[in-house]
Amino acid sequence: MRRFTLNLAAMAGLLSASCRAPVPPVAVGPTREMTAFLGVPPELEDRLLYYHGFEQIGGRPEVNKADMAQVGNVNSVPDGMRGRGALTGKSGALQLRSPELSPHKPLTVMFWWALAEDAKPETGFGLVHLQGRGIISHFAAGKGPWCALQRNAGILQVYNFPGIQNVNGIYDANWAEHVELKAGVWHHTALVIQGASLVEVYTDGRLAWKTRNDGRPFNEDDKVGEVTVGTRGAPGVAIDEVLILRRALTAAEIADYMAAIRQMRQVGYPVE
Repeated sequence: MRRFTLNLAAMAGLLSASCRAPVPPVAVGPTREMTAFLGVPPELEDRLLYYHGFEQIGGRPEVNKADMAQVGNVNSVPDGMRGRGALTGKSGALQLRSPELSPHKPLTVMFWWALAEDAKPETGFGLVHLQGRGIISHFAAGKGPWCALQRNAGILQVYNFPGIQNVNGIYDANWAEHVELKAGVWHHTALVIQGASLVEVYTDGRLAWKTRNDGRPFNEDDKVGEVTVGTRGAPGVAIDEVLILRRALTAAEIADYMAAIRQMRQVGYPVE
């Protein structure tokens, strides 16, 4: 009964206010231009540099605010994570060039990927590779003489930058135990760089590993201006929903994004 009384009092106040002089409208700034693509959540649009959902005719990206130049082509395939995707492998990977890829500013590169065939213990493949005077690279390596690996391993490298200590981060020496490396199983990877020195890699919405530069931060003189998404060689790796942002996403933002896209796929939500 008390709640009902309070509601009546609130309504009386509103009726009384309606008899007064009209209140001038609140001034608002210009409406932010939004992308028209379901794969880009509105909260990620403010620093979006590039978006490729592989739905456009001619293989063009849906958004390319940084005028990234694509080197070569990737083969479009009908079965992406959401709609169409692209197959990387012997025919090439998604390779982009732009000064906006420099890690001396906050940067996130993220995408979905799936193997074209089941991984064997000796299987290795690329995922994301930033190139300049040095490299920032996330990939899988398989059983073999390199680092005496016995099975698939998840690796993050920061290498060959003058003045920065090399990092060969074999952060999971039994990656297939924790990530399902089966054909057609889609995973999400995010490479996040912040503070010009902290490099993080997320797998399926969770922080997999991180490293901070020892020696100095990244700077413009490192000339990092190229990114490769996907792999070269066998096995092929399908990719989809590639986003590059001039912003270091948080763990919560990545997890929320990943969950939303997975839900779209599960319910067959239509593509653009």
